[in-house]
Amino acid sequence: MRFPRLTARGADGDKGPMAPPAPVPATVPPPSSAAIFGAAMVAVILFALTAPLTRAIAGSVDPLLLGMRPVAAAAAAIPLILILRLKGPRGGHDWLLLLLSAGGSFAFFPVVFTLGQAMTSATHGSLIQASMPIFTGLAAAIVDRRRPGFHWWLGAALAFAGEGVLVFFRDPADPGRQASLTGDLLVLLASAVSASAYVAGSRLAGRISALAATLWCVGAAGLALLPFALLRAAHVTWGNLSLGVWVSIGALAFGPNLIAFIAWLWALSQGGVQRVAVFQFAVPPLSVLIAVVFLGEKLTVSLMVALACVLGGIALARYRPGRRRDA
Repeated sequence: MRFPRLTARGADGDKGPMAPPAPVPATVPPPSSAAIFGAAMVAVILFALTAPLTRAIAGSVDPLLLGMRPVAAAAAAIPLILILRLKGPRGGHDWLLLLLSAGGSFAFFPVVFTLGQAMTSATHGSLIQASMPIFTGLAAAIVDRRRPGFHWWLGAALAFAGEGVLVFFRDPADPGRQASLTGDLLVLLASAVSASAYVAGSRLAGRISALAATLWCVGAAGLALLPFALLRAAHVTWGNLSLGVWVSIGALAFGPNLIAFIAWLWALSQGGVQRVAVFQFAVPPLSVLIAVVFLGEKLTVSLMVALACVLGGIALARYRPGRRRDA
């Protein structure tokens, strides 16, 4: 026996179910373009400050200890993981991705980069670091077993030519040889390893979210470096450090590792990769500008040639014929 469906007559005479209408979910307004632009520029500025700040205080702080700054960042990352209840790696494959990403980008890179930056100029360090997208693309191609296109190879060759100009054509007027070949090679090694580790980080982010991957990697790297940092910190006379040095240490510890990454990932997710990723081209010239204006470093012809080759090579490597541009 079929029972009739209970209905109620509305004011207009139509029939409808007696159950109350479902509540309409509140829609969250999308972020404005100004907010997305602001977040992207915050990340760009913090990334651009890395080389100049490191160079500026390398003579006042033990470079090896300064390179272990993820320890301080982990003091903020671990509580955020607990407060936000961010899930970590689930299986052996995820833990391997975490090990590669945390070890390469958040442990090896800051230590080796800081050691190299202490032996070279901020302009050299900034331009060598600018080649990281090429290393990331090469590592991704190897992992995915795909052959990059003609434009990628041409762009990579142009970018590496710029790095060659920077590394091997030394400025004879460099006072005290601040831009040493050893320092340049250490920065190049750190950039290559970190950029390759980005591939593992991107895969981990696809499995547990970008924010969770970033904080878990920072926390893991900080815990791994903690014993070594405590040993080095015992030999530092902390009372002799000026306020400016303390501010610089804090900016390096929490800026590029936490604030910049979170702001950059948010801008990418809200504004779209195609629209926001182009902001990364502003990092090398901005970093060079900071070094020239505030550190008094010279903008030589070789630096300008290297900057043009690196940025042009990255732009060419990113070019995809026939790809539709975002509005």
